[in-house]
Amino acid sequence: MQNTALNTLEASAENSSEQGFELILQRQGLRLAVEPGESITDVLQLAGVEIETVCEQGICGTCVTRWVDGDPEHHDSCLTEAERSTHVALCCARSRSATLTLDL
Repeated sequence: MQNTALNTLEASAENSSEQGFELILQRQGLRLAVEPGESITDVLQLAGVEIETVCEQGICGTCVTRWVDGDPEHHDSCLTEAERSTHVALCCARSRSATLTLDL
């Protein structure tokens, strides 16, 4: 039974990475589409929103930003579990929910 649950979780994670979502910038009042294969930082930069990045691999923490709503999917190695409850590394994160709201 545990293998079935683990397989379901892995499939869910794969599906969320392959699905697009809407990115909401709370303070700026912007709504941006993040398509499969696009990073949040790429979408922000194309929209003219300046985000500082260095490694773009979720290691350095330069792009870490507070999120306020949604269900982020973390792919970084710079945040602790406690930090992930309020922050996300924009360069490598996705969203399990249809929308992800950032404090931007």
